[in-house]
Amino acid sequence: MKLQELLNGIEIKKGCILNPEIANVTDDSRNVRNSSAFVCVKGNRSDGHDFARKAIEKGAAVVICDHDIGIKNSVIVENTRKAYALMCANYYGNCHREMKMIGVTGTNGKTTTTFIIKKILEENGYKVGVIGTVEVVIGNEKYPADYTTPDPAGLHKYLYMMKMAGCDVCIMETSSQALVQLRTYGINYDIGVFSNLSREHLDYHKTMEEYAEAKGILMENSDVCVINADDSYAPVMKKHAKGNVITYAIDEKADVKAENVELTHDGVEYTLTSKGGNYDIVYNVIGRFSVYNSLAALSVGMVMNVDMKRAVKAVSEMNTVKGRIEKVPNDRQITILIDFAHTPDSLKNVLKTVNVVYGKRIITVFGCGGDRDKTKRPIMGKIACRYSDLVYITSDNPRTEDPDSIIDDIVVDLDKKDYVRITDRTEAIRAAIVEAKPGDTVLIAGKGHENYQILGTKKIHYDEREIVKQILDDGANFEK
Repeated sequence: MKLQELLNGIEIKKGCILNPEIANVTDDSRNVRNSSAFVCVKGNRSDGHDFARKAIEKGAAVVICDHDIGIKNSVIVENTRKAYALMCANYYGNCHREMKMIGVTGTNGKTTTTFIIKKILEENGYKVGVIGTVEVVIGNEKYPADYTTPDPAGLHKYLYMMKMAGCDVCIMETSSQALVQLRTYGINYDIGVFSNLSREHLDYHKTMEEYAEAKGILMENSDVCVINADDSYAPVMKKHAKGNVITYAIDEKADVKAENVELTHDGVEYTLTSKGGNYDIVYNVIGRFSVYNSLAALSVGMVMNVDMKRAVKAVSEMNTVKGRIEKVPNDRQITILIDFAHTPDSLKNVLKTVNVVYGKRIITVFGCGGDRDKTKRPIMGKIACRYSDLVYITSDNPRTEDPDSIIDDIVVDLDKKDYVRITDRTEAIRAAIVEAKPGDTVLIAGKGHENYQILGTKKIHYDEREIVKQILDDGANFEK
């Protein structure tokens, strides 16, 4: 692609008169090759402008910057993040304009909601691609996900692959960081979904108000906004909405409501009521949050004018998403659940659900990630101890922090009799399973779908399904 085509739609403050062929677009100097366009993006830890000369030395045909850095083959723009997003979209043919784009944002429930929407739309004849936390799905192909929302180059490459695979719709989990960092800049969403907002990512956003404003960016760029009216931040999302607003709720007045809600041992049942009709919903995943997730997805289906009988059928046939209230089979007559709950609100929700549905003793294993919001650690410790009969506090992606220092933060306000401290996560899981008696529930919280531990700056393979299976196969001194 010629440089001028690549820069289509971008306001140029000053640029070179050349129009070379561009082989790839990147903001990472390590990925520069001959004929690359290197975009100088300022990050939290480094500034791409510092690597511009290195990029030219490696063969870059042009560098895109926001000020004059004394390089001949450079183009100066107002905002390099915006330019990078638009350049990546141009490079891959702006495929987002040729598909229905559905964005899902919120602290909890994004992954599950996207996969329910996928099932509903596929039941109605659409070919769907998904970009999210667990994986990227394009037709029958699955790709590992490094981030909830990829950087612009990865994002638009996936959109191109979806279009080439014949997808009609792309459903994206859209994180607050991605929105603030303009990774999705230039994409107009047909539908934007807001699930909820609770304490998370305050190491990045600093305040809940900033966090909410970040989520609101999706609403500003969506033709129709589907908003959870029961969430306290719903008014903020409505304020940001540029188009039509469709609300869903259990308690508050809304366009789409769940009434006669029943939480059962096997899932949830409720009546969906709306101007378009009433429908009896059965969704085989436990918990009140499952009502919200399925209700949001069904609301999207209604906006898309799908056959609601098919939509209801799709929801009834949905299985648990990996790492979300995922049961691990065993012959010990105990319930072992793996869940991604890694925020105060999500941990509280899953524990309250387990209390209601399973009863008896609840044994919880959890920790908090390193290099992330420290203020949530003691809050999560209190929640775990309040709603569990026994808590094993352990390590969870410590990154560059000392795991024991993280645990110190978690237990600072706890009574020592309320928890057991085992730094090694595998040993903590083993202790919890050994402790469990028939009828008990072991909740392993925090990692969910993840198959790794982040120690220092390295990812080490660590899949809790494999860990639990090995512990069960070993017998783990169950007859103590």
